[in-house]
Amino acid sequence: MKPYQWLALAAGVVGMLIPGYSWAQHSHGHGSGAGSMKMDTREVLVEGIKVTFQVMANAEHRKMLKDMKMKDDIEPGTTHNVTVVLTDPTTQKEITDAAVSMKVVDPLAKDQIKSLKYESSMKSYDAYFSMPEKGKYELLVLIKTGDQKRTAGINYELK
Repeated sequence: MKPYQWLALAAGVVGMLIPGYSWAQHSHGHGSGAGSMKMDTREVLVEGIKVTFQVMANAEHRKMLKDMKMKDDIEPGTTHNVTVVLTDPTTQKEITDAAVSMKVVDPLAKDQIKSLKYESSMKSYDAYFSMPEKGKYELLVLIKTGDQKRTAGINYELK
C-alpha cells in the first residue's frame, strides 16, 4: 500500500472505534456588534447534525442576558455557560426536539455531567458549569433524537 492509503485506512479504523466523534473543529471568536462580548464558538459535524458549542464566562453571559432583557438564571457556584445549537446542515433548520446531556472534563480529569436545558427563544440547549482552572477542558455531548444517539465533542482551552 502507498503511504496515503495507510493514512486513509488508519483514519477509517479510528472513525469506527470512536463512532460519531467528529475530528473537524472550526473555531470562531464571536461577539456582539462592537466585539465587546467574549464567546468562544466551535462547530463539529457528526452523523448529519451540525453541533455548535458556545462557551461564555458567567459575567459575559449575565451581561448578554441583561442586554436581551432575559431572566438571569445563572447557577450559583458555576463560572461558565455552555450553549449547544443543533442544526440540520441540509435544511439549515435548528433541531429543537433532542435530549442533550454534556460531560465537561477539567484539566485534573474531574468531570461534571448535566442535562442541557432547551431554551426555545434561543433555539439552543444550555447549562452552567464550574470551569475555574486554566487549562484544557473536554466538552462532550450525547444527543438523542428519536431512537438515535450521537456523540460529539471539542477541546476548550481556558487561558
